[in-house]
Amino acid sequence: MPAITIQSLELSDSQKRILAKKFVETFAEITNVPKDRVYLFFDGYTLDNVGTGGIRFSDKPTQRAWGKFNEDEWSKDPEIVKKLEEVEKS
Repeated sequence: MPAITIQSLELSDSQKRILAKKFVETFAEITNVPKDRVYLFFDGYTLDNVGTGGIRFSDKPTQRAWGKFNEDEWSKDPEIVKKLEEVEKS
């Protein structure tokens, strides 16, 4: 049972669906392990549980990353929504 763990800031459901598809497909293709035998785990961290340079992200949130913490903002951006839809369709 191969397992892939993704540790990141909390991701939206659409981001998780896309990542799950791509990671599992790629792993299965390279290793010849059936997709249904590859497990994928998401460890999503809230902004108050992640930091860099001695500063928690909740004290100074990044504006560039897309995640669950700022989904209200980026999910209204037509370019980002289009990009995610295209990736999800492929």
